[in-house]
Amino acid sequence: MYRTQINANVPIQNGSGQIIVDLPDILHAGDYLMVGDTETRWRVKESTLIVHDEFHPKKEYVDLVLDVVR
Repeated sequence: MYRTQINANVPIQNGSGQIIVDLPDILHAGDYLMVGDTETRWRVKESTLIVHDEFHPKKEYVDLVLDVVR
């Protein structure tokens, strides 16, 4: 599972355009996922992996940030 931050320019959940979820795979631009209050189908616009340096408290993790559109 990958802890993933999903960003959208419209509300995804509880009126917020941001949600944190656990995904089983790494998604890439053009992929689709279903998340949020209404289980809306979102298309991944951009996918960013963030690797932390050896001094970061979460150095053993890689963060996945997705920008999505409807």
